[in-house]
Amino acid sequence: MGGNALSYTTVRLTDRNFHRFAADTVSKLRSLLPGRKISAIEAYRSKSDFGDLDVLVESSDYDPFKAAEALGAIEIVRNGPVTSIGVVVRPELGLLHGNVFQVDLIAIDEPSFDYAKGYFAFNDLGNLVGRIAHAMGVSHRHDGLYFYVRDGDYKFREICLTKDHALALAFLGFSLERFAQGFETLEEIFRFVGNSPFFNSDIFLLENRNAVSRVRDRKRKTYTAFLSWCELHHELPQFPFPEDKAAWQPRIEEYFPHFNHEHAAALQDLSNQRLAKEKFNGALVASLTGLEGKALGELMKRIKTSFGGPEALRSEVLGITEEALRQRILDTHTAMLNDRP
Repeated sequence: MGGNALSYTTVRLTDRNFHRFAADTVSKLRSLLPGRKISAIEAYRSKSDFGDLDVLVESSDYDPFKAAEALGAIEIVRNGPVTSIGVVVRPELGLLHGNVFQVDLIAIDEPSFDYAKGYFAFNDLGNLVGRIAHAMGVSHRHDGLYFYVRDGDYKFREICLTKDHALALAFLGFSLERFAQGFETLEEIFRFVGNSPFFNSDIFLLENRNAVSRVRDRKRKTYTAFLSWCELHHELPQFPFPEDKAAWQPRIEEYFPHFNHEHAAALQDLSNQRLAKEKFNGALVASLTGLEGKALGELMKRIKTSFGGPEALRSEVLGITEEALRQRILDTHTAMLNDRP
């Protein structure tokens, strides 16, 4: 996944040694986890050396410590779905600094496995493709292509457009045939990105990224190399992206027929949520009870719990009269006072 997560000083492996090491690692994991998809992430073919090995493991519940033991790990570092382990390269040399190689085991659910395999392949290609996806109003993630229904800056709901990596690439304007051929060099990867009809170098510039992404991508050698490559190729297309990303919805509906129904349902739910918040909110409860601060928060929690959950709360609040809602607030307040010693 990039970066050294281990306390040991790790070694870089030559192309030949890396592929031998990767094949042995995958073989051991498949013996430990029979019947599950396990795959080393593909790299461009001329890459001369490697600082780590990324392996996808189809499972959200496998035991990474048993996997690490099967690989002879001398160190284990957990970080969410990624388990970084240190493996001795040449056992006869012992635990010397520089004799340890990092393996990152990436747990992924079965429906997302093939998409993740495509997303993580070829260095930072998934991230570069993701910039074009973002400009088109969708999110290219390791687990699928998504559309976010937002209420201002708040992400209200995410709609999975597809977990078919090839379909996602087609939607984003990329050549499926070219991707399937793999890539010999970074230059070929960069050219692949630049050949999208929706390419515009401005969307990749660090000054056009948010603060978190700017800091992250400035550290990525492949990303910064891509920016330098763009500066040398003025012939690249500069697609004029519309300011309103809603302009992409007809294309989204064309490629993903289920989107229209799910999007309409999400918008209706969002509208209902807004109406429910207008009808029931902290200001109303405070005006009826005179509570504020911690006591108001306690009562709000009691009232919400009494409805049985967010969905039930929204449905019931919209379905009862304002008088009935006020009475329920007052009754819950009285019950809270009676519960106090």
